[in-house]
Amino acid sequence: NMKIAVVTGASSGLGREFVYRLIKEKDLDEIWMIARRKEKMDEIAASEKSRARLRSISLDLSKESGIDHYSQLLEKHRPR
Repeated sequence: NMKIAVVTGASSGLGREFVYRLIKEKDLDEIWMIARRKEKMDEIAASEKSRARLRSISLDLSKESGIDHYSQLLEKHRPR
């Protein structure tokens, strides 16, 4: 299983800062950035050398459909 950090609200504010700090962690396989604004997350990925480790996932976790999709991702990838 891959070691994945999940950051919600990753497009701005504290979420974005968490992403920048996690990028420095060498023992993570991926960082999942979850937010409604995909274009903001893509900006983060484009500006980072480690962008291959960054995954932008556009979801609204305040809606049941967003939670369902997130559940499916966890089931499929089974991150540690």
